[in-house]
Amino acid sequence: MVTISCSCGSVCDSRRNPLRGLDVAERLRLVEAAFSAHDGFLTLELDAAWHPGSDEPGPACVVLVDLDELDACAGLDEDEARRLRAALRGTRVAGRALPSPVLVDGTWFRVAPAQGYVPHVTYVVHDEAGTVLEVDEPLVERDLLAELVDEFGRQGRDGLVRLDAVAARRSLAGALDALRARPEVAVA
Repeated sequence: MVTISCSCGSVCDSRRNPLRGLDVAERLRLVEAAFSAHDGFLTLELDAAWHPGSDEPGPACVVLVDLDELDACAGLDEDEARRLRAALRGTRVAGRALPSPVLVDGTWFRVAPAQGYVPHVTYVVHDEAGTVLEVDEPLVERDLLAELVDEFGRQGRDGLVRLDAVAARRSLAGALDALRARPEVAVA
C-alpha cells in the first residue's frame, strides 16, 4: 500500500499502488516527470480520480502519491527493478534533475526537494560545526548550488552565514543578485 494525499489535507494510506500493472518504460517516464524523487523515494502527481477520502476534489487540489523504492519496483523482474532503482538514485523536482552534492574543504553543499505541494527546493550548506545555510527556494533555471559554492570560495563560511540571513528576507536568488550587484559591500 502507498500513501496518497491531497493539498486540501485529505490523506489516505490504504490505497493500491498506482504503478502496479505499468511496464518499466512507463515507470521510467513517470520518474523523469515526477513531482519529486530523492534518496529512493518518489512523489507523483495523480489525476483527481485518486483523490483520497470521501470529499470531491476541488479545483485547487493536488493529489500526490508517495512511494519508496520497493513500491515503485513492485511487480517488475530483477533487471527491470534494477533499472528503475538506478533512475530513483537521482534527485528531481518537477521533472528537472537537481545537482549532486558538492564537498569543498569539509563543507557540504546540497539541494533536495522541499516539503509541500509546490516545486520548491531546499539548499543546505553544512560542515562539522553545523548548518551554515538552509533556504527553501522556488525552483529556478539558475544553478544556485554552483553559485553558493562560488560564494563560499570568495567569502567563506561567514559570508554564507550572512547570505542565509539575507535570503530569509529576500530569497536565495535575490540575495545572490544583490551581492553580485554590489560586490564591494559585504552581505548584511
